[in-house]
Amino acid sequence: MHYKDKLSREQLMVMSYDTMIAPDNAVRLIDLMCKKFINEHPLDIKWKGMKNEGRKSYPPISMLALLVYGYFNGIASSRKLERETYRNIEVLWLMEGLQPDHWTICEFRRESETTMKSFLNAFRRFLLEGSYAQAEKIVFDGTKVKAYARREMLTVESIQEKLTDIDKSILEYLSKIEKADTQDNTLELAKAEIEVLKEKIKILESKKDKLKYAENELKESGEKYYAPNDTDAKLMKGREGKFPGYNAQVGVETKGHFILLERVTNEATDLLQLQDNVEGVEKETGIIPTEVSADKGFANTTQIVGIEKNGITQCYIPLIETQREKEEKEGFIFQYDKEKDLYICPQGLHLLLHAKNIKQKGRIYNIYKCHECNNCEKRSKCTNSKTGRILKRNIIQDEIDKYKEKIEGTYGKKKISERKCVVEHPFGTIKSLMGKFNLLLRGKTKVQIEFDYYTTAYNLKRLFNLAPFQQLFQEINEYKRAIG
Repeated sequence: MHYKDKLSREQLMVMSYDTMIAPDNAVRLIDLMCKKFINEHPLDIKWKGMKNEGRKSYPPISMLALLVYGYFNGIASSRKLERETYRNIEVLWLMEGLQPDHWTICEFRRESETTMKSFLNAFRRFLLEGSYAQAEKIVFDGTKVKAYARREMLTVESIQEKLTDIDKSILEYLSKIEKADTQDNTLELAKAEIEVLKEKIKILESKKDKLKYAENELKESGEKYYAPNDTDAKLMKGREGKFPGYNAQVGVETKGHFILLERVTNEATDLLQLQDNVEGVEKETGIIPTEVSADKGFANTTQIVGIEKNGITQCYIPLIETQREKEEKEGFIFQYDKEKDLYICPQGLHLLLHAKNIKQKGRIYNIYKCHECNNCEKRSKCTNSKTGRILKRNIIQDEIDKYKEKIEGTYGKKKISERKCVVEHPFGTIKSLMGKFNLLLRGKTKVQIEFDYYTTAYNLKRLFNLAPFQQLFQEINEYKRAIG
């Protein structure tokens, strides 16, 4: 046969792991970055193995590198990473022969908050100082990720139904025990049956205690839904319907499209996230952005006007169309007279100031009311109120109007249209790495750790695609900036 010759499996070869890894393999850069981080900038963290006693522990540098490599390649499961330490040549080279079990990997990840955050900070500074990124122009966005919990969330009603079912089951088991206990025969079979029933009752009582705890938590918090597996998770709504999860926020800079902010919240919408995101960028990078943009989900006019007053002169976030704006498109326009502080309706009637500084949903309004609606021929189209048409005017409406003019201009529309090109790709990459099961850790703090790993993986992929391997290797090797 005209086939290529194969090597014998029993043939001995003199070679090292290093010869099996290509000189420009990304794993070499991951290894170098982790070593620079740990060895040259040791942290004040009490890791296992710092004392010369007991069983030796795995080096933090190796564990960090393993997890970074895993998330970089879409391998988040600790059990899968354990298997990779036995069969993956890149991991064998990276770990230098160390093979931690899945529990050790999982435990390190859960406790690596400070380590991972410091690594991120060093990585960001490298990107900013190396001119790969800039923090002056940032695009924000959020996405919903499913928590490590059952899709079905508990409500007070569902808990009460489950408690009723459990009570019925317990009564049935008690009845069976009583029946078996009153029988004349005392065979071992009857005794064993009673013990089985008692064990079932014990399990049900345990479930009952957990449900009562969940019920108390719901009543005390005022929430409508509760996820027993991850109590920090809240009800989110995404493309796959409703589920317990988190709202993952990112801030992506516009030069190299690197993520400079990653923040996990359990608030269901993005409406109140703008201010916190801006402050987060300043905290993580030490730089106050001069220009920010986002989608309509962030269209909180109070926060938009607030950040523009505090130095961010360029904010480009499209606003949600209001009912009044829809009416204006149909020619139903209410004119505001600033000098007289009143509105004039399309029929020439006046809406006078009725109340001042009324707070509604985090905004402050002045209320204007018309007292001449009774004889208006267009009343049925204008209002259903028996007392007359009412309008609300935000106390910062003048600033909102100026902002509308800006975003409706040519440059404003251009900046808003550019947003998708900057921020959608990172989320696409991250969700591709996450796969079907999304998160593996529970609790907001732990979820933040896991999201940090995912955003680091994205930034690494982005960096490796922007510059030649040798250039990056040299720049990382020569990077001397101290970690604060």
